[in-house]
Amino acid sequence: MRRLLQIVRVVFIAGFLGAAGAAGYVAWLLLRDLPSLETLDNLRFTATSTFYTRDGIPIADLASVEDGRAIARQLVRLSEVSPAAAVAVVVSEDQRFFKHYGIDFIRLFGGLYYSLRGDLQGGSTITTQVVKNTLLRDLAFERRSISGLERKLKEFPLAIQIERRYSKEEILEMYLNVVPWGSNAQGIWAAAQAYFGKEPSELNLAEGAYLAILLPAPNPRYLDYPSTRRRMKVLLENMVTEGWVSQADADAAWRYKLVPKGWEVAYDDSGNLKSAKLIDPSVRIVPERNVRLAPYFVYEVQRYLKEKIGSDKLRDQGGLRIITTLDLKMQTAAEKAVVGRRLPDQAQLAMVGLEPNSGEVLAMVGARPGTEGEFNRASQAWRSPGSAIKPFTYGVALEAGWTQATTVLDAPIEYPTPRGVWRPKNFDGKYLNRPVSLRYALDRSLNLPAIRTAEAIGVQRLGDKLRAAGFRLTGNMAVLANSIGGGADITPIGLAAAYASFVNGGYWVEPRLVLRVEDNNGRVIYEPETKKVLLWTPQVAYQIWDMLKGYVYDVPPGFRSSLAAEARIPGRIVGGKTGTSDDAIDLWFAGATRGLVATLWIGRDDHKPQRMGGIEPSSSMVNPPIWRDFVEQALRGRPAGDFPQPSGLVLANFDLLTGNDSSSGVAALFPARQVQRTQAVVRDAPPQPTYISRPGPAVASTNAYQTIAVDRATNCLASPQTPTERVVWLQVPDSRVNDYQCN
Repeated sequence: MRRLLQIVRVVFIAGFLGAAGAAGYVAWLLLRDLPSLETLDNLRFTATSTFYTRDGIPIADLASVEDGRAIARQLVRLSEVSPAAAVAVVVSEDQRFFKHYGIDFIRLFGGLYYSLRGDLQGGSTITTQVVKNTLLRDLAFERRSISGLERKLKEFPLAIQIERRYSKEEILEMYLNVVPWGSNAQGIWAAAQAYFGKEPSELNLAEGAYLAILLPAPNPRYLDYPSTRRRMKVLLENMVTEGWVSQADADAAWRYKLVPKGWEVAYDDSGNLKSAKLIDPSVRIVPERNVRLAPYFVYEVQRYLKEKIGSDKLRDQGGLRIITTLDLKMQTAAEKAVVGRRLPDQAQLAMVGLEPNSGEVLAMVGARPGTEGEFNRASQAWRSPGSAIKPFTYGVALEAGWTQATTVLDAPIEYPTPRGVWRPKNFDGKYLNRPVSLRYALDRSLNLPAIRTAEAIGVQRLGDKLRAAGFRLTGNMAVLANSIGGGADITPIGLAAAYASFVNGGYWVEPRLVLRVEDNNGRVIYEPETKKVLLWTPQVAYQIWDMLKGYVYDVPPGFRSSLAAEARIPGRIVGGKTGTSDDAIDLWFAGATRGLVATLWIGRDDHKPQRMGGIEPSSSMVNPPIWRDFVEQALRGRPAGDFPQPSGLVLANFDLLTGNDSSSGVAALFPARQVQRTQAVVRDAPPQPTYISRPGPAVASTNAYQTIAVDRATNCLASPQTPTERVVWLQVPDSRVNDYQCN
């Protein structure tokens, strides 16, 4: 018997030592690769990126992506969190946080005890929660049973190391930024937004206590408000007992009529719950993209940054401060100017305002008010510019040595084409059957003189200029019809950039949407430079500007006003040009005044002819008043005056119709070297200058693009039954429209 006991003892000791050795070996295996705290120092939490105006006003938030889903998180300093909320979290989650050294064994065993009784309580400390949600985050998301053991074993030594390196305040700040608060809310900033629509600094004691109570199980506790309310009572009592708040503060917090988002709640005068009804739990979900102001501008900035810095920085990393070029006053003026306007039936619109020297986009309206969807007509709708292209036609003529007084024949003309004879007409179908000055031809927006001008200077030369200015030519082929807008298209923002060249010294300027992008540490990670391309000499550009001012202020013989008289702004000097494409499919006004160049487009998404009261409208009727209202309000209180005139130009008077010298005629600018302004009369068969390689055809052989509505779920043409949220608008070539026809 004694020998048997000795054998049992030896076996027991051997088993114990073996088990201890095996446990030690397993622990060694699990603990041998502890992450370094240097990783925590360098850790970049994914966070919500915020878009700001140029003056620092937030206009939108963009959630980052974590583990394949959009989450809302904004990193905040402890000083940016309401003390009442921070204290409530500490007392609820880790009452001895300021007393322990990372591990609270009392809480560990107490949490286990209460959880076994059905009252879920965490045994972790705030410090170990920081470890779990940062250094051991990958393990926390694994589903293997060994992962949980490995994480728990690693949490303790890492928590002790964190306590040695960081202050309690720094650890609490980390915790408040990383702890999940239910749904897609990560951290206290997102929680304050999700449940109360507030900043963390604005949380009161009642709201802080509510958020603290949610933490162990935020989703189920949010859905059971009466139970959560009872827990709040206990928490407030504990805060009084521990000396964190006074009894009066706790009583006031209890009586506060707390209503989390999505709930309908009623209380009695003592703060007791009378009724609680869950109305809409989805409202606590922080939107993936929360746009407060200027939605189409925000969409455009998002597209732009995806291209420039990559979607990984914008969405996967996040936490960016995106300082845009938007001027809030100008954006407000633009949005106000388009509200309640009388437009053609089923018409859409787009408007852009930019600074002509830098190309900074100051305002953008991408659709008629109330339009759903993200198709931005200001940047994505390529449309025919109509007569708004004529300043470029005459600009190329000025480059070739013509002047504003050069005369061109206004009379019918025919051109044979592969599709028959092209007989271009003036807008009103009338002709003067005589030569008129270039300035008169622009003032009355005559088509025949513009076409003859292009024929004389060479369509290849005109086509090169249009491409450089951002126009897209059908088949990339220059044709005579380009001179009046045929076979060419451009976006509203593109036309604004092109018109900027008339007032900034001759440069096409790339539209700029972003001033800089900063990471969450304030470091600038992207700052675009202004990109310019020289289109004109300063002298040629300013002569075109002089003609554009004439389009607004000249009153040609036999007329009572200019075609753009409605664009005039008292106290400001304005220049611009309307544009009406065939059948009034597109209506434009593009113009400038000191400090701003702006374009307004009006048209239907389906490219059909427009009508107002059954009558074909012209851009002169519709666009200038809207443009004027925007620009006048946008620049209110800002300097007026004209753009600076370059050297080498002199002012002289000539008869607007004939181009002859006349002391009583219109005052216009001419190159100083042209003391005697030779009049180049262009007749039916103009001579071909030596720089023209070939005249080019009259019209393009195909149309350019169509705007179509596509069902994003099927990639087929949308039907009237397609839900609005699934409709996306696309610009596609005519030849590809059938690709979206589905059986």
